[in-house]
Amino acid sequence: GMVGLLLAGMMVAGAAFAGWNSGISLARGQATVTAAAELARQCDHLRTDLAAGNARLAQRRIEFLRQHTPTCLIELVPTATALHLTSRPSAAPQPTSTATARPTIAASRIQLTIAATDDATVRDNDYDLDDLLAEAEADMGLRNYQAAIDTLDAIIAIDENFRTDHVGDLHFIALTEQASALFRSGRLAEGIVLARRAETYGDVQTLELNYEWIIAELYLNGQRLKITNPAESVRLFSQIVYDHGLRAYQDGLVISELQEAHRHYGDALSWQGEHCQAQGQYQAALDLRASPSRIDRAAVRDLHSQAAQACSGTSVTQPSATALPDDGQPTSAPIRPTIVPVGQTG
Repeated sequence: GMVGLLLAGMMVAGAAFAGWNSGISLARGQATVTAAAELARQCDHLRTDLAAGNARLAQRRIEFLRQHTPTCLIELVPTATALHLTSRPSAAPQPTSTATARPTIAASRIQLTIAATDDATVRDNDYDLDDLLAEAEADMGLRNYQAAIDTLDAIIAIDENFRTDHVGDLHFIALTEQASALFRSGRLAEGIVLARRAETYGDVQTLELNYEWIIAELYLNGQRLKITNPAESVRLFSQIVYDHGLRAYQDGLVISELQEAHRHYGDALSWQGEHCQAQGQYQAALDLRASPSRIDRAAVRDLHSQAAQACSGTSVTQPSATALPDDGQPTSAPIRPTIVPVGQTG
């Protein structure tokens, strides 16, 4: 009986141990399946985030997945890198009235780039510069010059010694093409900034861009000096209109700017007692056909009459004035009065 009880106990203990081991194996298997399902779910969510352009959420998911190194990272990391490059805020400055403004267009380092090694492990700060360079070349082929500039800036920020000649040549072409496009669209200050950057990589003196740059600086400096130094402002705008014959520059606004500069110059001369010269400036303002007009023509005609009356008792030779009909429009070509320095000269 004792032997039978012992054998029965051993059989029960063996069965219990076998059941315990089976339970542990089953639990481990279920945990592995659950973890794999969660990683697969996170990979699916990552694809959705990248397709929706949600770079921040995608970065958080990548940080989680990096701890487990699923194979989907190898597939999705290049897409995440491209999303980061295209989602960076534009560094281009807004147009200003100051030609000397030189806002910095700084390339930020790429933070969201993960590359897989041969054993499927993931490391930080492993950049594929050849892929970025190919992306910049593709953008240039599509004439998407600003995107190419951003990518080339990123390459230089990561490794300034990477294929310096080729990167420099691409940078020069992209900067000059984008600067020309900005000049022609009226974004003069931004164009000047990029033209100055292009000088770092090549000679712009032989390009048409150099001429566009000169005219843009004349225009912006004329705007800047219109109140503080109207004599210089008249000279600068007159160069654009008369010397270069660009009466339609900035959709014709250069004529409006010159008209207003003449009026301010006349005011300055009248205040200094130079009424005869002031008369010529008021007349020049009235002679210009500006649309839109920057002056109150009735007010300027009154100022012209006052200056003419004050000047009538002097012997100073006046520039010939064009007679105006009742509608205030000139009957002949506008005159270009002699410019007498007033106030500042710079």
